[in-house]
Amino acid sequence: MPVVLLPFPPLTARTATQLIRDALSLTNAVGVDQTLTANETTDCLRALNDLIEDWSTQSLAVYGLSNQTFNTIIGTATYTIGSGANWVTNRPVRINGDAYSTVSGVAVPCVSVTQDEYDAIQIKAQTQEYPDCFLFVNEYPLGLVTLWPVPSAVTPVTFSMDMLLNSVPAAATVLQFPPGYMKAFKYALGVELAPVFGKKIENYPKIIDIANTSFANIKRANSDNKKRLMRVAPEYSDTSWETG
Repeated sequence: MPVVLLPFPPLTARTATQLIRDALSLTNAVGVDQTLTANETTDCLRALNDLIEDWSTQSLAVYGLSNQTFNTIIGTATYTIGSGANWVTNRPVRINGDAYSTVSGVAVPCVSVTQDEYDAIQIKAQTQEYPDCFLFVNEYPLGLVTLWPVPSAVTPVTFSMDMLLNSVPAAATVLQFPPGYMKAFKYALGVELAPVFGKKIENYPKIIDIANTSFANIKRANSDNKKRLMRVAPEYSDTSWETG
């Protein structure tokens, strides 16, 4: 069977400046031979990062899940999570579904609960080797994870988190995303930047339609990928919760 070698860097890779110019060209906001000023480039880069930040809050706009494992601390119920936190990682926007503890090589469920469900627990200081449930509070700049019962041993707990879309630090940064993302960014950014450059986006209905369609396409692809991952990963199968 022939081996297909994918190009490196990918054909869709481009700098932030190129993406911005592509987006502006959709509404003829800049001419082919026109050079953006430094201030215009800064404004466009900020708009791009605002768009990335907005998409990161939408689960299906994020293309991957990341299983991350953290150790509990004996006698500690609540942990900060994020950069420089008790559990160091990118601060999650959300934690997907249930988690699991690993006890003597066995995955034991750690169920996600709401604030009301946690508040209903009468003996919050109850201890146990591993937690049965967790509450995630999306605080800023650090998230908060509260475990119950309070761990009485050091136990690894694994959570499933959306991989965040990283912000773009400079206009010269080379962007690489899975298939479909570059087009979605191009058209969404075109819609965002049109009024900044004095263009009425309502005069470009096709641009709006393509922006909506391409965004829906990546959400659909991400939904399929996440469902497939959840089915394949043993920690998310129903049988993994059967501990006897």
